[in-house]
Amino acid sequence: ALTAIFDDCLEIVKDTQPFEWVVSLWPEQHSPEENHVGVKLIAKIPLDYPEVSLPELDVEILKGLTNDHRDELLSMAKEEAEANLGLPSIFAVCERLREWLADNNVKGMDDVSMYAQMMRREKEKEKEEQKAKQTF
Repeated sequence: ALTAIFDDCLEIVKDTQPFEWVVSLWPEQHSPEENHVGVKLIAKIPLDYPEVSLPELDVEILKGLTNDHRDELLSMAKEEAEANLGLPSIFAVCERLREWLADNNVKGMDDVSMYAQMMRREKEKEKEEQKAKQTF
């Protein structure tokens, strides 16, 4: 089923149990020129998945992100998998990561200078303020 969903973005590293899959995730799957950020989700699938165990997950940066972003995305991926314990969760994990990538598809996310970090915090603050205004 994942092969049909992710097409050429899914790489089956190991096709015997325990499986290992790698999914390349981009904000715009079909418009690569518009992508400033991207990651690979690496999933090792245990024999008793999804009934008992969670997949072993890792995230690798493909483009435009820092190690702090990687850690944030990995934490998000594990959180999503835990929320779906007992159910197949790879699609849900991929969608959560892709949403984050789409929301953060900005050139220069991998710039770790103090100025760039300050500007990103300002933009995030503005986004949060706009969301707060929309809820009222």
